Amino acid sequence: MDLKRWVFIFSLLSFYTSGSLHAENLPISKQGVIDLSQVNFIKQTSIPLAGDWEFQWNEFTSPLSNDTDAFTSNQIQKPRQNHSTNYLAIGKRWKEIHSGVGFATYQLRIIFPEGSNQQIFSIRFYQTGGAAMRVFVDGKESLSLGKVGTDKLTMEPTRRSGILILPHPKKVTNILVHISNFYHDDGSFWYAPKIGLYQDIQNNLIKEIALDSLLSGALFFMAFYHFVLFFFRRTRKLILYFGLFCLTTAFHSLSLNGDVLYYIYRTIPYHFAFALSLIFYLAMPFYLYFLFQLFPNQFSKRVINIYSTISFVLYSFVLLAPTEIGSKTTFIGLVFTNLGLLYSTICLTRSAIKKQQLAVSLLLIQLFLLLSAINDTLYLYGIFHQTLILKYSYLTTVLFQSLLLASYFTKMFIKNETLKNELATLNESLEKTIIVRTKEYKEAKQIAEDANQWKDKFISLVAHDLRSPLSTVYSALTLTTDKETTEDDKTHILNQVFAILENAMSTIEHLLNLNRFQIDKGQIHLQITQITVNDHLKQVVDTFTFEIQKKSLSIVNLIADSAKVFADSSIFLEILRNLIANAIKFSHPKGKIQMDFLETNDSFIISIKDEGTGIPIERQKDLFIEPMSSPGTLGEKGFGIGLKLCFELMRLHHGNIQVESESNSGSRFLLIFPKK
Repeated sequence: MDLKRWVFIFSLLSFYTSGSLHAENLPISKQGVIDLSQVNFIKQTSIPLAGDWEFQWNEFTSPLSNDTDAFTSNQIQKPRQNHSTNYLAIGKRWKEIHSGVGFATYQLRIIFPEGSNQQIFSIRFYQTGGAAMRVFVDGKESLSLGKVGTDKLTMEPTRRSGILILPHPKKVTNILVHISNFYHDDGSFWYAPKIGLYQDIQNNLIKEIALDSLLSGALFFMAFYHFVLFFFRRTRKLILYFGLFCLTTAFHSLSLNGDVLYYIYRTIPYHFAFALSLIFYLAMPFYLYFLFQLFPNQFSKRVINIYSTISFVLYSFVLLAPTEIGSKTTFIGLVFTNLGLLYSTICLTRSAIKKQQLAVSLLLIQLFLLLSAINDTLYLYGIFHQTLILKYSYLTTVLFQSLLLASYFTKMFIKNETLKNELATLNESLEKTIIVRTKEYKEAKQIAEDANQWKDKFISLVAHDLRSPLSTVYSALTLTTDKETTEDDKTHILNQVFAILENAMSTIEHLLNLNRFQIDKGQIHLQITQITVNDHLKQVVDTFTFEIQKKSLSIVNLIADSAKVFADSSIFLEILRNLIANAIKFSHPKGKIQMDFLETNDSFIISIKDEGTGIPIERQKDLFIEPMSSPGTLGEKGFGIGLKLCFELMRLHHGNIQVESESNSGSRFLLIFPKK
């Protein structure tokens, strides 16, 4: 066993024994008197008033000889002094000496420490199922829980607790309790009242209510979580059984502190509260079914079915029978529940010995739950006076088991997925082969289509760029046939034509160089180098000499000769050619086209600005997405794909293209190249 498990066991045992650390050497009442004169209530926050109290069976003894007006004639039997004094230990059941139901008087004299009359004390009386109490302090009624009576018709039971305040008590203070119980077979005090300073008792009550509310809320949440989980994985019944276990323990935890239950529903019927307190009869069957789903070879389904049938019959009897009869099953239910815990502990021990998954961890949790159940059973019957820990063990058990289940489900999910994949491979090998082949054909077709699409785009771009130089050549050659053209002009025109054709041949070379395409991925190979902007810009501007002269445009180049960008030289020329062609096309005669170069921390920016017609704002949002064709200022036509292709080519460079324009105010295009 590793270190973590030893730490876990030590933590559980420490928690279990923590309730008894302060129980040693505490005073108890003897013959109806408890001496607290040596108790330091600053250090000891509360003292259980355990031990023997004065006891009168079937009598409501008058708290004071002259205070008979507070009782009806049938409640006051005989004066206390006419009876011999009897004593009964707190927690001892009436049915052990008389009968399970009835009414009685308990009385205790408390001897307080010196100086207690300067402080405020209080006594907390805990719930006793089926009982009603009326408490007197030195003859004065100070607390009432339910309504006491001499028979079932005249009393009203409750499961609430209560705090009795003792402001500045006398050195010797008399506590007298009238208690009646006709609704539960275990009549009498279940738990010893606790005395302490008022602030300590009140704080303990608030903490207990807050903690119990938190515990019950957490258990309800865990139940809801597992129900939702089962909704999505209905084949896993152990999730449902564990959710039902969480739900029943949540209701039982809620009923253990009657104050929480009555705060939620003040007028709750006693029979409902009583039935809720015994719902733990159903918790163990759900828990056993949960464990059976995990370890089917170690748990007997027949034994669990018999156990569950008895438990459900027992709880059905509790629901249908009167509470005083149904309460007779309490001891049987407690013993039966502890037997179920013992059986599951034995089976988990066998699983742990065989080193089954989760067995050791669940066994440790099971031992803690078993110890908690035994502790609370002994506390209920007055054998222990430390504290109730079962409600805390509920949450501890549920949380640890939820963590284990999460780990278990994760491993099972991975295992199931692996088996599912293997089974699918074996059973569907032929179909899978067909699907794979079909998928490959579709992927190959898609790659081919993507490659052809890029080729079409590139061809469209080149065709777009060839139209302009060919038109220029045609116009220039037309001028050479004009008789008025001088020989010098013809020579100049022919030189320009040769330059234009040289650039056009270069464009055709790009078109024919199809090995630049990655056919397997449908993308263009880029040959990124550091290139000089003005060298490429001059080459492009020279091809538009005639168009520039025709519109008498002025070209203003403010770019320094040292300006460089990282780009593919050929594609960079195509981008510049499209943008300059558009600037010329939409410029007015005698207009100006200006080129600038900017540098930021992470980018180089080339600006091409014209003073032409501009672009309406509503068209700018789709300018680089949809093909758009508009006539130039002199009626020039185009394909409308130039800007869309520029956008895609800039993306290949991990760059961007932007536009700043308004109608009739010209346009400015920005080419943004990354520095890296």
